[in-house]
Amino acid sequence: MLHSFLRQNVKASEVLPSQQGVLKKSQPRCKVSQENGDTVNIEDTDDVHVSLVNIADSSAVEVAFEDPDPQPKWPTGWVTQYTQLTLRTFRESKTRIMSKLKIMESVLLCLLVSLVWFQLPRTEETLRDRMGALFFTIIHWGFTPLFDAVSSFPMERVVIHKERSAGWYRLSAYYLAKMTSELPLILVQPSIFVVVSYWCVGFNGVGPFFATVVVVMVNAVAGQSIGLLLGIACMDFRKAMTIATIAMMTIMLLGGFYTRNLPFWLDWIKYISVLHYSFHSVLVLEFTNAAPVQCTMSANTSQFSQCMQPNVTHIASEEVLKFYNVDLTFWHYFLPLFAFIVIFRVAGYLVLRFVYRPNSA
Repeated sequence: MLHSFLRQNVKASEVLPSQQGVLKKSQPRCKVSQENGDTVNIEDTDDVHVSLVNIADSSAVEVAFEDPDPQPKWPTGWVTQYTQLTLRTFRESKTRIMSKLKIMESVLLCLLVSLVWFQLPRTEETLRDRMGALFFTIIHWGFTPLFDAVSSFPMERVVIHKERSAGWYRLSAYYLAKMTSELPLILVQPSIFVVVSYWCVGFNGVGPFFATVVVVMVNAVAGQSIGLLLGIACMDFRKAMTIATIAMMTIMLLGGFYTRNLPFWLDWIKYISVLHYSFHSVLVLEFTNAAPVQCTMSANTSQFSQCMQPNVTHIASEEVLKFYNVDLTFWHYFLPLFAFIVIFRVAGYLVLRFVYRPNSA
């Protein structure tokens, strides 16, 4: 609330000790100050009676009315804002993310993956098929949350702008509420997808199964983080979708499945590819401490030098990782995914906070 200030210049010769005046004002507090540093504070009820004081010198008197109970900037506390926004966003996002159409799409794709790659034998001929099933899972659950986030934020932008302009809530409360309320909704479908398809395809055992579920879920959150940043940064929906498509196609090409030997001037780009880390994480899980891989029937056509040796019919699964240049451990590929999540989400908040600030903010 703005304070109103009243300034009066009173000469000492015009103010006598016996003279008194009464100043009435609707503000409940009055501050009378002399410019030479002497200050008199007088507090009373709604009608404040201020007696003019004798001023020794011919200096000015400043009378400033102050509001004793200023209105807070926000109508409620941060926790209340966050709680209410979380509930509201969860209800709105549930109808979008968990719609019947989205659930039907996930079920059909899960059945398709299970049928196309059903119980793959662990042989050299089926290595690319096995890797293809893993790569498809990573791509699908990276793309789906990304495009969902890109399409959802433009629809919310107008409402958010109006509410922020009206000062209903803090941006941090809204942004964190959106992150946490949509998180369980995003993780449900990919986890069920992996639970079904993992055993139908015949991947590597129980231990890697749980880790694979976690990797796919984190990959989905990373994809959503990219989509949030693009949806926030691009005001135009079509531009956001175009940029998202180009970005994901680039990330997919550099993910490590379609090509192993990139030109030296492009090789560095794979290190900023989310799919690169997700795909290599599941590859390590699939071919570490796993059953050996049967060599191809014709030793002359084998791509592994070990299979060309006499009396060698199987190779260790770890040899597959070496052949495809998967040289690091699981944690070296998995942990950077969290860095991507943090970077993209913080960047989205900063863009929303400073680039698209409401006029009244």
